[in-house]
Amino acid sequence: MLLVVKKKFFLILITLFLVFLNDTLYSAGFNIIRKEIVLDGLTRVYRVQIPASYDGKKPVPLLFVLHGGGGTGERIPKFTGFGDLCEKKGFVVVYPDGYKNVWNIASGLFLFGVDDIKFFKVMIEQILSQYRIDKTLIYAAGISNGAMMCFTLACRMSDSFAAIAAVSGNLPVILMQEKPEDPVSVLIINGTDDPIVPYNGGSIKVFGRERGRVLSTEETLNFWIKANNCIQQISVDNPPDTVKDDGSYVEIKAFRNPLNGVEVMLYSIKGGGHTWPGAVQYLPEYIIGKTNKDINASERIWEFFSKHKKDIK
Repeated sequence: MLLVVKKKFFLILITLFLVFLNDTLYSAGFNIIRKEIVLDGLTRVYRVQIPASYDGKKPVPLLFVLHGGGGTGERIPKFTGFGDLCEKKGFVVVYPDGYKNVWNIASGLFLFGVDDIKFFKVMIEQILSQYRIDKTLIYAAGISNGAMMCFTLACRMSDSFAAIAAVSGNLPVILMQEKPEDPVSVLIINGTDDPIVPYNGGSIKVFGRERGRVLSTEETLNFWIKANNCIQQISVDNPPDTVKDDGSYVEIKAFRNPLNGVEVMLYSIKGGGHTWPGAVQYLPEYIIGKTNKDINASERIWEFFSKHKKDIK
């Protein structure tokens, strides 16, 4: 038994070492600029990717991509594929770092005294002053702890974001009484066999330690349906199960507000884990579960974002 535990621990260390070793390669080939902000005495870091097509003449969309707990924005461009999509589609991407590698969900779940809402407001202000951004096309996507930060942004900064996408994350219980002032389109992509953020709600557990509590995926979906008054269910075709050996398949639910076109969608990855569909299996299956290969999550997210524009009053 002890030998098995040591073997698993060794494999984890090797995997994490390889991830660390490749961090500098993940942003290779992209025009990514590292920036710093000092807020409340803390140095905050974010990176801005400017596509080669950007010439400053025409306003372009702005996307924030948020890492999970323990990560940084450095490797997200390659891991998610948003680095390539930025170049193909011509939008500006920001890859910020959570303080001490964690996002302070709803200003209190993980790090007391760290104001991440203020961080995002200052980032947006700086980026708008430096680049030609279409204010009606500001989006956020994230995984795990970053997904839950996206939910926080949609609740606390609903006047700024046209849409958000949350991968491997449910709504934190402490946000369930929130009432976003403005409508925000929401895309949720969750694995039913996620061993870290439970699909059916409950405690988030990382290596046996509790990291807060979340609603179930269905409750999270219903929260956003109600918040956005998306009373109309949309008929959507499920993606074909083209990759049979990934142990998963995709089912989609979609809802729309018929008055303003705001949408809420759920990609339920049946058999999927705490992963980003279409990306690499960043840790062994026995730790994070299976990665679906039938869809490319980033492409699906950008397709969703491209349909939604903020109605600025």
